[in-house]
Amino acid sequence: MQPQPFDAYAKNYDANFTYTSIGRMQRGFVIGWLARYLTSPKKILEINCGTGEDALQLALLGHSVIATDASEKMIEEARQKKFRNQISDIRFECANFNSLKEKFNSNKFDLIFSNFGGLNCADKVELKKLSADFAALLNENGKLFFVIMGSACKWEQLYFLLKGNIEKAFRRKSSAGIRTQISDVTFNTHYYSPSEMKTIFGENFDLEFKRAVGLFVPPSYLQQFFENKLWLLKILGLFDYAFTNFSFLANWGDHYVIVLNKK
Repeated sequence: MQPQPFDAYAKNYDANFTYTSIGRMQRGFVIGWLARYLTSPKKILEINCGTGEDALQLALLGHSVIATDASEKMIEEARQKKFRNQISDIRFECANFNSLKEKFNSNKFDLIFSNFGGLNCADKVELKKLSADFAALLNENGKLFFVIMGSACKWEQLYFLLKGNIEKAFRRKSSAGIRTQISDVTFNTHYYSPSEMKTIFGENFDLEFKRAVGLFVPPSYLQQFFENKLWLLKILGLFDYAFTNFSFLANWGDHYVIVLNKK
């Protein structure tokens, strides 16, 4: 299989994000919102599952999960977690965006889930196709639950403006996406506002819900700065909870949750 950008991240992804204080805090916000839609056992398709942290938690809660990622190395890490935790009702598969409909066309899901910006690797044309593919894979009244990197993260703007880097401060505004390199592989990262996602998926889905993730809690690349300031991070987390119901602030966070209902 052709090397994927995130193959190089697989071994250290959990240490660099999943198990960090910022990573745990941001994931806590996401899981809190997700729990509202999982009050009974669901059949879930996760895309961009990374090392499988969310998929394993969902399976432990009694949901049937098929979790996918384009990176074979990420899937290897996820399968090792499954083995260590002895969880049966979960399946990890290596699959990219374009193969999802064909690979799982005999399945029907209640919810399709993507966490922490996996869909930001897709451009608008790809997302438009995924809208139709996801609609075909979902049961009637099925939902999409995505966590997207927004286009107006105030933390990022402030951080880079203070460093005197105007270009980076507003890089998420680029309509062409930002050229990203991981190891020897380059790709574009695209940033979308909730209104853009609503428009892209609007032919097949209606917007139900949107909320900021990391409005006051900073982006994960500031983990080192906050490592010895956990008291400050906890205060910022309290501010996130205080402002969490202001949906109009969704695009100002590092990420945002968006829930879309199948028409």
